[in-house]
Amino acid sequence: MTYREPDCVPKRSSKIIELPHRHDTNRLLAATNTLPPSQREALLSRLQLVHLQSGHVLCEPGDYFDHIYLPTTTILSLQYVLSDGMMLEGAQVGSEGLFGQNLTGNNSATPYRAVACRDGFSYRLDADVFVEALSGSVQLRNLMLSCIQFQTAQIAQVSFCSRHHLLKKQLCRWLILAYDRSRSVEIKVTHNMLAQMLGVWRETISDAASELQKMGLIHQHRSSIILADLHGLDAQACGCHKSIRQELNRIFPDNVRAAMGLRLGEHHSG
Repeated sequence: MTYREPDCVPKRSSKIIELPHRHDTNRLLAATNTLPPSQREALLSRLQLVHLQSGHVLCEPGDYFDHIYLPTTTILSLQYVLSDGMMLEGAQVGSEGLFGQNLTGNNSATPYRAVACRDGFSYRLDADVFVEALSGSVQLRNLMLSCIQFQTAQIAQVSFCSRHHLLKKQLCRWLILAYDRSRSVEIKVTHNMLAQMLGVWRETISDAASELQKMGLIHQHRSSIILADLHGLDAQACGCHKSIRQELNRIFPDNVRAAMGLRLGEHHSG
């Protein structure tokens, strides 16, 4: 059998047509070329291309999750549910990585809520198929560990940021990183979603966003935010986005980031 990309109707939104990317847009799937041909063919033939809308919930804390998601153009937000029912984003997963809980064979429940925070495409695969592929490729295993390392670094940095920095600076950090991943100055996100990801009330987000708009840094529209001044946002941010960027640069070499299509830091000062 010859592997072919699944057929999919392009998504049209705001005069932009977004096409599903080739499977090798995702860093982990690109590394499947290290597998024996028969094993690679078996894995690729099991991929399912899915379109995720912003706000789509993949799982809640405590769920047993037997699939993995390998994003191409969507971005997944991993959120911890706080004791009072509020949420806090710990990390994001884009085309550099994967989301999946059952990769160790212990059938443990997921500790966080996973939700798409950008419309886009992802490949889905049974976890046991991916685990079998890991056993056949040292490079694939090492890349998975690198992705987990980067995710852990994000969680640590975001936890520090949410504890020590003003909300306005946290919001700037989130918007800059959203730009880095999407390469678009239009960020499709609601105040309610931002409140969930930053662990505050929606009214608090509205106040902070209004302040940034008065400063000329953003323009707000229904369900989206236009980044009007990237350098100004960078100056107002707390600097945690730079730490996350530097960690990504350290874990993944430049040629990997270029293959991922990410332009981290190219348009920011510092």
